[in-house]
Amino acid sequence: MKSFLKYLLVLLSGFIVIIVTLFIFMTVIGSSEPTVPDEAWLDISLSGTLDDYVAPNPFNELTQKRPLSMQSLRDIMEKAAVDERIHAVLLRFDFAQPGLAQTDEIRAIIRRYRESGKKIYAWFPFAFTREYLMASACDSVYMPVAGNLFLSGISSESVHYKELLEKFGVEAEYVHAGRYKSAPEQYTRRHASPEHKEAVGRILDQAFDYMVSAIAADRSLQAPRVTKLINDVTGFTAQGALQSGLIDDVRGLEWLKERFRKNGWKRYAAQDYARLPASSLKIRDKERIVVVEVEGVIASGAAGSNPFTGKTTGSAEIIKAIHNAAESKSTRAIMLRINSPGGVATTADAIYEAVARAREKKPVIASISDYGASGGYYIALAADTLIAQPLSLVGSIGVFAGKFNMAGLSEKAGIGVDVLKRGQNATLFSIYKPWSNAERTVMQGLIDEFYQHFVRLTAKERKMPIDTADKLAQGRVWSGEDAVQSGLTDITGSFYDALAVAKQKAGIPTEHSVRLVWYPGEKDWLGSLSRFIASAPSLEQMLREKIESFKPFQNRALALWPYKIVWQ
Repeated sequence: MKSFLKYLLVLLSGFIVIIVTLFIFMTVIGSSEPTVPDEAWLDISLSGTLDDYVAPNPFNELTQKRPLSMQSLRDIMEKAAVDERIHAVLLRFDFAQPGLAQTDEIRAIIRRYRESGKKIYAWFPFAFTREYLMASACDSVYMPVAGNLFLSGISSESVHYKELLEKFGVEAEYVHAGRYKSAPEQYTRRHASPEHKEAVGRILDQAFDYMVSAIAADRSLQAPRVTKLINDVTGFTAQGALQSGLIDDVRGLEWLKERFRKNGWKRYAAQDYARLPASSLKIRDKERIVVVEVEGVIASGAAGSNPFTGKTTGSAEIIKAIHNAAESKSTRAIMLRINSPGGVATTADAIYEAVARAREKKPVIASISDYGASGGYYIALAADTLIAQPLSLVGSIGVFAGKFNMAGLSEKAGIGVDVLKRGQNATLFSIYKPWSNAERTVMQGLIDEFYQHFVRLTAKERKMPIDTADKLAQGRVWSGEDAVQSGLTDITGSFYDALAVAKQKAGIPTEHSVRLVWYPGEKDWLGSLSRFIASAPSLEQMLREKIESFKPFQNRALALWPYKIVWQ
């Protein structure tokens, strides 16, 4: 027994030593400032999707894998513009997949950098429309001789599962408020409704016009010529792209690197440059503005990821961050950065109330990225000023709720279910019984009531008649451009435009480079480690978690717009 205890004590001591060593190592890494060469060019690679913001994580520092986000890209380019050691930027594209508004904002970031007089070069071996849109905003565009470019336009695909569910004996039962509230259609219809096609068609028209005009302006081409290239050619070899005026030269990546080397410039990775404090360049060192990030589907508790809805934003964290910012004496204004299609209605309402309380103490500016729809728009209503990109998806003022009736599936599987009840509507939430007429009436009544509340709130906050708000609502999603015209938002603009409004509202001089503090903040290293150790569940636990993750969205009023529109 003594030898066992001795062995256990040695193991525990070793574990503690490892933890302390990791802590010291992470602290050194996290606090050390990177050494930038005196003469350098910055290498930035854009690939995959981009989160709007990723909170710093000590384990990312340990592995040197700090993910690129819109916030870090903005920060990197802003520093590079004033850093005398950085002479140029190379932007490489590798299947980058930003959203509509993100694409527009990255173009704005590139234009802002170019105002410094420094050059930014784009290079890609293979690109689609959205990557080319970002590349065309650069000073010069290159691709290798074996490369391909596809300007195929933009499309939206809505997939419908009604017949598939029926084959398995599953019936989707949903009620909704708002003629255009098409979210449940993917489960209740075989094809998209005319209302859905109308709303999405309008957005596609605007996005296509934007794409054509942007490329025409960047490449000094006539708009009809660009439209013809998209519709009649679509796919380009490197030589074809050059002859069409879409790129500046056919060159490999090594040719560009050699060109930089001849200038005496050393390559410096954006991943390392991101760790450079902005204050070391005498920017972002004045007054303090807090940016509260609301990204993903709105749910209760802490932020996380859901297999059915993807990334979720935790209301508890958001409400706490808003409260702390409002109470902080050093904070001059709050920016609510929203990239959310909505979520649980009651949770969105709780965040709205927190924002409404905060605006009594500090200016609150809502800046919408790709999505400020449904519940995402609901929380934005509490801000003093609403700003969205021209291609942001805004509005979707409507609500839905429902459940999946598994009675047919259980019968096919040979599972017998007997239901005894007391109370006419006792099976309202049962997944083995369809709604009765009375139960459906109950759910529809609740949904209609919340919808009317949403409309009244919109009318109140946007200072418009209720009838006008109702016409603009109906669950319809609008582009940021249309939202301004209708009065649902105040102006169109990027993050920097929203920041300028926040400074003006807070009485901060325009020329001051304010300090931005982002919430949620840096992850606690010890908490991250303990969560990592505890994150090795059994198979049973994993299955249970998948099932449990769906429960918050069953039989709940949802203010959500689940569709995506992507560049092809």
